[in-house]
Amino acid sequence: MSNSFIHSIPASKLASLSIGLALACAALCAFLISSNVNQILMLAIHSSPILPPSLWALINLGGDAWVVLLTLLIIERRPGEITSWVLKTWLMGAVLSQFIKHLYPLPRPASVLGIDSLSLIDHPPLLSGSMPSGHALAAISCALIACVLLRSRGVQFVYLTLIAILASLVAWARVAVGAHWPSDVIAGAGLAFGVVVAAHVWERHHSWNEWLSQPQGHSFLIVLHTLIAFHLTVIQSEFAVVQFVQFNLACLSLLKAFLLFKENFWKSHC
Repeated sequence: MSNSFIHSIPASKLASLSIGLALACAALCAFLISSNVNQILMLAIHSSPILPPSLWALINLGGDAWVVLLTLLIIERRPGEITSWVLKTWLMGAVLSQFIKHLYPLPRPASVLGIDSLSLIDHPPLLSGSMPSGHALAAISCALIACVLLRSRGVQFVYLTLIAILASLVAWARVAVGAHWPSDVIAGAGLAFGVVVAAHVWERHHSWNEWLSQPQGHSFLIVLHTLIAFHLTVIQSEFAVVQFVQFNLACLSLLKAFLLFKENFWKSHC
């Protein structure tokens, strides 16, 4: 399958925009870490929550890496449209975020400020490395890829703005649930811009889309959707509304796997 969509994206424009935003995020992150603004913001946010815990927990689900992967695989019209770009972004983000967490193990907010100072939601991690926020990385990278794809389909700018706002809210939910410092979210967003561009450069030179559009690639995607569904059956929240959404997303992923199987294998054996 042709990789024409990826090559139709103006690489220089995407790179300049993303690198500029990444550098801005890095500067802001450095300021927050070097000052006490991180702590002030964290305490202020948790002293007077804007939204109820159940809603923050639901928004937080949108930053789950597997939910983001499912979202991007569903909005493409056919396997092999942006699949390779999505998978490379997902893999690079996962590796880099874990590498930075181990290289720079910033303590979690609750371990510095104390559990009693924060209104923790859904038992966020307390000890593992805090920076960057993987949820923020996933949400912002998802929004950027989705906006590029939908813009190519003629979607109006106002809807793309809503996607960007929603992704920012999902990223900020990590602060609201007590899992990350504001600087962690900013760092995750900055890393997302860099990863999306790096994956795009990789994609322009070597794409997996041709293989992913073939039966072997469809088999891989069927397995991937099945794994996503199994991941989503694991309860991640104590709130019923989040569990309900997880269950429906799991069913959606299984449906996608079934449709791929039906399209590529069922008909040929009937």
